[in-house]
Amino acid sequence: MNHRSFDLVRISGLALIFFMGTIAFADHPNEGSLSLEQLLKEAESQNFDLKEADSYLKASEAEFRSQNGKFIPQLSVEGGPLSTKFDDTKNSGTVVYGRADWNLYRGGRDQDAIDKSKIKRDLGRKKYEAMKSQVVREISRVYYELLFLLEGTALKEKALEMNQVQMKLAKLKKSSGFTSSADVIEFELREATLNSDLKMFSQVISEKSRELSVLLGRKDSSIPNLVKGHLKRETLSALSRESILSRLKDSNIGIAEAQAELQMSQKDASIAKSGFLPAVDLEAKYGRIANEERVFSDNNNYSVMLKVSVPLFSGLETINQTKAANFNVAAKDAATSRKSLSAYAETENLMSQLSTLTERLNLEEKNLSKSEEYYKITLGEYKRGVKNSPDMVGASERLLEARIRNLEYRKDYYLTKLKIYELVSSDPTREESPKISN
Repeated sequence: MNHRSFDLVRISGLALIFFMGTIAFADHPNEGSLSLEQLLKEAESQNFDLKEADSYLKASEAEFRSQNGKFIPQLSVEGGPLSTKFDDTKNSGTVVYGRADWNLYRGGRDQDAIDKSKIKRDLGRKKYEAMKSQVVREISRVYYELLFLLEGTALKEKALEMNQVQMKLAKLKKSSGFTSSADVIEFELREATLNSDLKMFSQVISEKSRELSVLLGRKDSSIPNLVKGHLKRETLSALSRESILSRLKDSNIGIAEAQAELQMSQKDASIAKSGFLPAVDLEAKYGRIANEERVFSDNNNYSVMLKVSVPLFSGLETINQTKAANFNVAAKDAATSRKSLSAYAETENLMSQLSTLTERLNLEEKNLSKSEEYYKITLGEYKRGVKNSPDMVGASERLLEARIRNLEYRKDYYLTKLKIYELVSSDPTREESPKISN
């Protein structure tokens, strides 16, 4: 090999070592400007799921306030022309009077209806808070996925640059008679594979960008959402298994919904049972009133009546309604127990996954170090002619896979944490970043 060829090989080797060093940081020059904090702040006022949950909450609060009217007297004005004829006696006139109806007792069904409405209102508040946390988690999930895709793209692009330098080195060795055209083809094939991977990454980035636009409530989803940041290992904090399990019962929205449905079914059963009890109402009228026979229009009159209604037989309707309500209570009770067991089991599984991911990350970092060492050794032997192009391609691919896998495990760690926070309907940024405020 002449001096010129030797210098080119030496320069190419230095370039390969340089690329290998810069790729280790998993940096991406195509990093965007959108931080997680900025995305959450934008979603606070624009996210449509939040707007929907807020409207449902206001509806449940208004419904609860309306139920309180059951214990307040109802006032109205009634009237109109009346004409009667009984045998040969005719009577006609205009009836106008004020009327007051006051529900005094209906077997407790009105209070049960108010209690049921209160349960729905309280559940609506929990759902709204859970939705706020869910929006934070969904945006965080897409944010971390975009970080992985952008950093992964940078790794692929740098691997492509490394491959092109290696291809030049192979062509140089081929022109010097040290290797055949097969070596060059080996690198050409890898170049095609890397370009194909970059196309796929670009497509997924576009899909995630549009998904983020929907979460942000943006009408124009064609604007790319390039996020800012890195999947740094040192920011990953451990979660307390005991803390998560202790919060499940009070914080899991699925369990809260099941418990609310159980409580409402119990109120329905109580309402059904009230059909066996008497009802007491007070009715008062004042003005130009009438009975079935005549209109009393000379003076303003009044009538006050305390009505007591005692149910005797309803065609078994009340009995069957009560049975149905009791069976529904039993079904809701079973559903609540099932959801509780399922949530606890899922928590255990996710905490186990988190622990396993931590161990795999530790192993992968050691593997990454070995892959870098193997790549460096292979590169030196390739320059000396000891190794051929398949060995060089294999070492490069192994190094790239180790870096991508390490990056992917970091992403999976973040996503698993988000799933754990979802079980307790918690805002994952409560301790790590600003959250959506009230």
